[in-house]
This record gives sequence, structure tokens and C-alpha cells, in this order.
Amino acid sequence: MKVPVAIRKLIIRLRSEGQSLRKIAKTIGKSHATVQYIIDRHKELKIFENRPRLGRPRKLQSIHRRAILKAVRENPKISAPTLRNDIEDDYNISVVPETIRNVLRREGYHGRVPRRKPYISKKNKCLRLEFAKAHVNKPNSFWETVLFSDESKFNIYGSDGRIMVWRKKNEHLKPANMCPTVKHGGGGVLVWGCMSASGVGKLKFIETIMDQHVYLDILRENLKSSAEKLNLGNFIFQ
Repeated sequence: MKVPVAIRKLIIRLRSEGQSLRKIAKTIGKSHATVQYIIDRHKELKIFENRPRLGRPRKLQSIHRRAILKAVRENPKISAPTLRNDIEDDYNISVVPETIRNVLRREGYHGRVPRRKPYISKKNKCLRLEFAKAHVNKPNSFWETVLFSDESKFNIYGSDGRIMVWRKKNEHLKPANMCPTVKHGGGGVLVWGCMSASGVGKLKFIETIMDQHVYLDILRENLKSSAEKLNLGNFIFQ
């Protein structure tokens, strides 16, 4: 509260003369709450000046912290250096990225590797939700007649994914802490398969580029025979 000491002394003097809080507030041009706070504080501490703060005052005030949190809610992928630049441009305050991170940590935000998921358009999200609602209460007898299919890639050597290892400093060359690789990546295979409640059907290795013609040929060669293998009579191909 930035009220000069002289004004605070005037408030106390006017109050001691019996003037009301409302009249004092009108006289000095401050709010009723401000006058009440200064009077209560003087009664408690018997001083007019602010007590010295412990430690260095925060560089970012509440308005700056709210701006940071708003930016993160709107774009969770925004980086601390970018937030730092935005704060400096908007409020002319120089801070380091770690200050931004501290603000976010105090509010429960922590940096994490985002989970990956297939991109789904807004239209397909609505269609999938409608499908789920229409089938959520289907009995087991219905699902026992459904044949599902999918394609998946299998690496012959190694993994496409990110791999992490726990190790100590200067132990990066230990065999247990390394991931072996081969020249040209080792290659991989694409496999089509189908499954139902009673088990799995045939597997088909795809040795060419998948397109609609290749996919239809796979269905002609494998779908009916897989259904017979799984003892499915009339079935629904999902």
C-alpha cells in the first residue's frame, strides 16, 4: 500500500480528533478500507512506516504471474524463453527463463514429455463419439460376432521410439547403457492381421506400398478364411 507517511500521520490525527472513517477517507482521497487498514495497523504496531521486507522482493507481480498462467493455459507447449520474451515486451521487465519456470512450478505446472496420439479431425472425433454412444451397451453376444483388423509395423532390429536409460556420470560408454544399431536402420515389416473375441485370424506380410487395391486383395485372400478359422458364421467386419 503506497500511502506516504505524512498522510498516514494525518489519518491517525484526524481519527484521534473523533472524525469518522468515511469523512477521513473523503478528506485524504483514499478508500474507506485503506483508512481502516492504516488505523488498525497503527493500533497493532504503533508505527507509521512499512516494516522492512525479508529477502529480495519478487520481480514478477501478480499481474505478471496471471499473464504467464493465461499464456500457458492457452498454449501448453509454449517455452519458458518465449514467455520471458513476451513478459519483457509487454511489461518492460527483465527476467530469466528460470524465473518463469519457478512461477509455473509454484502453480503446479511441470515440464513433461507429451504423450503421442494419432491425429483425429474434429469431424472424425464426433463420428467416433457417436459410434461409442451407439455401441456402449451392446451385449457380449454382439461383440462375439465382430471381426476387427489392423496393420502394424515391426522393426527387424531396434526401435523407432525414444529410449531412456538411468546411468551415472561418465558411464555413457558402458554396453548396458548403449542402444546397439545397425547400418541403414535394420529395416522393418508391415503386417496385416485380424482378431475377434475367440482369437486371432491370419497374418499377411505387406511387401509393397499399401493402397486401396493392395488392401482389397488382402481382404479377398484373408478375411473369409480368417472368419472360418475363428468359427464365425455371419459376422460384422469392423
